[in-house]
Amino acid sequence: MVSQRKHRALVLYMLLLASWPWLAERRDPLQGDVWIRALTTSKGLTWTASSLSRAWGDLADLGLVEKKREERLLRVVPRREDAAVPYDPPRGRTDRWNAYFVLPDSFWLDEHFAHLSLPALAMLLIVAKETNAKAETWLTYENCDEWYGLKPQTVKKGLKELQTIGLLHRRIEKLKAPLSPTGWTVRMWYSLTGDFGYEARVALRKRAAGELQSRIAKTSTKNTKEVSAR
Repeated sequence: MVSQRKHRALVLYMLLLASWPWLAERRDPLQGDVWIRALTTSKGLTWTASSLSRAWGDLADLGLVEKKREERLLRVVPRREDAAVPYDPPRGRTDRWNAYFVLPDSFWLDEHFAHLSLPALAMLLIVAKETNAKAETWLTYENCDEWYGLKPQTVKKGLKELQTIGLLHRRIEKLKAPLSPTGWTVRMWYSLTGDFGYEARVALRKRAAGELQSRIAKTSTKNTKEVSAR
């Protein structure tokens, strides 16, 4: 989506996935105005009925959602990030197809979703993914191009913006390199800060897992009581 400059589509897809645990249980689809209100801020991306429709269309073209009209409402069902199968929340699973990372509530509440440029949003997601199991990650322009298909200028712009607003920390490691002209090379290590930092996100995952287990237990108890009543 970054190479195609589908900024709104990316933000909308992220909101859909964030909302899916409760949205999947709704009988009726959300009205378009609800999505627009959720995405509209005083600064950043602007949203209208037409831009929302285009974003849904872009996601459908990319195979990331399925759309179905129900009278005057649009039901949208997400597909997995690789567009291969319908989306299914990880629910604590750890296999490679269900590996996931979390973003803190402040991503939405502090309106980072609206204020970050597309390059910065892309790099936030990449660093969050790469630091899912460790505090920092080593990145170069070349491996971002190879792994994620992002051009060096996009990576540079995104990282700089995240550093400027204080969401990203860069650590420079100096290493001996006998074959280089100077005899040294540097390696750039990146980590997210504050609510986005590794330790904060680990705590968030644990809390979410606990809440999920609690919901499962309540549902199981309810179903058992219903069966007993019969």
